Amino acid sequence: MEHYELPLVFFTVFAQWGIGGVLALTLCQHFSSATFSAKQHRLLALLFWIVMVIGSLASLVHLGTPGGAYRSLAGLGESWLSREVVAFILLNGAMFCWLALVWLKPNHYLVRILGGVTALVGLASILVTSQVYYQMALHPLWHTVATPVGFLGTAVLLGFMSVAVAYGYWYSAFSTLCRGGIVLGIVLSAGALWVRYHVPGADAASPLLWWQLCASLCVAVWGVSRLRYGVHSWAWVALIVTGELAGRMLFYSNVMSGAPWF
Repeated sequence: MEHYELPLVFFTVFAQWGIGGVLALTLCQHFSSATFSAKQHRLLALLFWIVMVIGSLASLVHLGTPGGAYRSLAGLGESWLSREVVAFILLNGAMFCWLALVWLKPNHYLVRILGGVTALVGLASILVTSQVYYQMALHPLWHTVATPVGFLGTAVLLGFMSVAVAYGYWYSAFSTLCRGGIVLGIVLSAGALWVRYHVPGADAASPLLWWQLCASLCVAVWGVSRLRYGVHSWAWVALIVTGELAGRMLFYSNVMSGAPWF
């Protein structure tokens, strides 16, 4: 029987997408020659915040009793799961403050600083989440460098592709910084897959893997090759999201379908 753990799938993919979006938007808005208008900046910030909220709500569904999340404070010294809960509480707080500042004063110098801080907190949160799985030495498919690398790859790929599509949609142009970010995301994601599927027990025959390869990596490679012509359809992002969701479903089911898995 397959165990896809869909709340965790949506939590990890959407949270990482939101984090990558903040990172990409902050870097591109302040270091690219072409920048978004105040209205466009607000809309993109709102998009990434909504994506993060969806991911966070999915994590609450997985908890079952969200009201008991405060108990995580008691395990900070010994539990990576407790650290993950606290990390995402801090991340959601930082991201809301960033969104509020972008919405009220998009040209304020603190937007850059708060965006950078939020992105750093987000990247740290991704590493904390990856450690929840990496620490399980009994499960080689999780206890591998592919886990943190793959999670970071999802964030970078989805974040920079989203901002690249926004450039194409509004300006029919592209950002060199975005192109570099997408390439980095492809390298991280492909590298993680390469490592994971050299671990005994990896299900290389699963349709989920092949959908991830086609809808995520192949679409991303095709998209980055077309940036100079203006990639303006959000269908590119939607396809990559489905590919990342498929890959994350396999990440969980490949281990949790075994009995016992803990």
